[in-house]
Amino acid sequence: MDDRDRTMMIPRVRAAETPTEIRTTDGWDQGTTAPDADDPGNRAGHSLGLLAWIVPTLLMAILGLARATWPALWGDELATWGMARASWGDLWAVVQNFDAAIAPYYAFMHVVTGLLGESELALRLPSMLAMAGAAGLVGALGTRLASPRVGLTAGLIFAVLPNTSRYAQEARPYAIALFAAVLATWLLVRAIDRPGAPRWVAYAGAVALLGLSQFVALLLLAAHALVVLLMRPRAWWAWLIAAVVGTLPVLPVVNLARSQQVQVSWIPEATLQRMADLPGGLTGNALLGGALLALALVGMSLRRPAVVYTAWAFVPVLGLYVVSQVTPLWLPRYLLFVLPAFALLAATALSRAPVLRGLAVVVVVALAGLPGQLNVRETDGHTQASRDLGVLLVKEGRPEDVAVYGGNVGGDQRIARDAVTRYTPAANRPKDVLLAQAPRTGGSFTAQECAEVPTCLGTPQRVWVIRTGRLTDPLRGLGDAKESPLRSQYDVERVFRPTGYTVALLLRRQAAVEQPKVR
Repeated sequence: MDDRDRTMMIPRVRAAETPTEIRTTDGWDQGTTAPDADDPGNRAGHSLGLLAWIVPTLLMAILGLARATWPALWGDELATWGMARASWGDLWAVVQNFDAAIAPYYAFMHVVTGLLGESELALRLPSMLAMAGAAGLVGALGTRLASPRVGLTAGLIFAVLPNTSRYAQEARPYAIALFAAVLATWLLVRAIDRPGAPRWVAYAGAVALLGLSQFVALLLLAAHALVVLLMRPRAWWAWLIAAVVGTLPVLPVVNLARSQQVQVSWIPEATLQRMADLPGGLTGNALLGGALLALALVGMSLRRPAVVYTAWAFVPVLGLYVVSQVTPLWLPRYLLFVLPAFALLAATALSRAPVLRGLAVVVVVALAGLPGQLNVRETDGHTQASRDLGVLLVKEGRPEDVAVYGGNVGGDQRIARDAVTRYTPAANRPKDVLLAQAPRTGGSFTAQECAEVPTCLGTPQRVWVIRTGRLTDPLRGLGDAKESPLRSQYDVERVFRPTGYTVALLLRRQAAVEQPKVR
């Protein structure tokens, strides 16, 4: 590549004959620069190629399993648990009104929990397997498009980032969507390398998995369109047909979710500052995110084959930013599926450095991410110490105690009630005297409570007010129907604040001596 073929960051694309096969390169279409051992044509190169996906897979599996059950389920994971244990009829009724966007994931987890139970390990196992598979595919993709060295480096960088462990241990669909994104990209490369109906059918299946796990991740198709146009224009129509076929199963989900946009109204506006914070949000560490972005900018290119990583890393980000100007969707976890592309770009940038320097970078990334790796494995590593809440109620509670939960704003009532149900044994659980209809029944995601609060509450001596968040005044924001009788008849005795919750013990005031009536 000479100076005429470069811009500041991205080389210009020069007219060229469409290659019959994607060549192994260093990522900038400059030919293989690694030693002969990296040549996939010899035995050593083949062995390195196997290691490039086996080692990241095993490392990610080990990291995914490490202390996987220590962090308690947080609010979103409690939603997965609740929906997975609901009956099929109740699950279907609820998604007509709430969370249709991930209804396929809830259905899948209903099957998983039916087979494996409802433990933290069972709930998180699909995400662990998906993330381990994704790490291996990152290595395989880097090997196919560049060299075993690029594949191995990318797979290792991806595996040691704190957020890969966090979402490998999260009972939500993000790891599955990330795996589907890597799989779809790998299958796309195979299909445009040697087009054929079976390969396009496989690609369409991966697109369907991608959309059904997280339909926002279908923004990846815009990146794939660019890749096809630049690498194999003659495959455009075949790709388009496969992409449309893969998207068809997702359309009913998208159509139903359109009527539930109020669920994302809490997401803050997409701003340039929030976009600047994205690297840290993706990796789980701002410093690591900045370093990964810097390496990615060095490695990005619109020449074969690095265009695959470049389009994958940046096109969906720009697409979601534009969409978020209309519908609030800008959350880093919604873009987690681009993280493998940044790892591949970083590995491409390091492919021109000496081998030991590249390995040193992987070690530095691992060490820099170590505090984050440890934090996400604490009991409150997923932001809410739900298990500690249960322990507190067991230790401090009495058989006659009752519980009052917050309102529905921000999931206050639903999360707190689910946490108590999940982590407090029935014998130690304060009576839920306001519960009129259980959550995830009758088509309602949240519980329905008694309208006549004073009547249902009665006159218990001790009341636990259980809220989410760290609140100075645990009674404020309960709603007038609850707040008024509690303030007028009870005093706050003690306040406990396990991470992510505020728990207040209220004692009934001593009744005033009734004064004799004056006749």
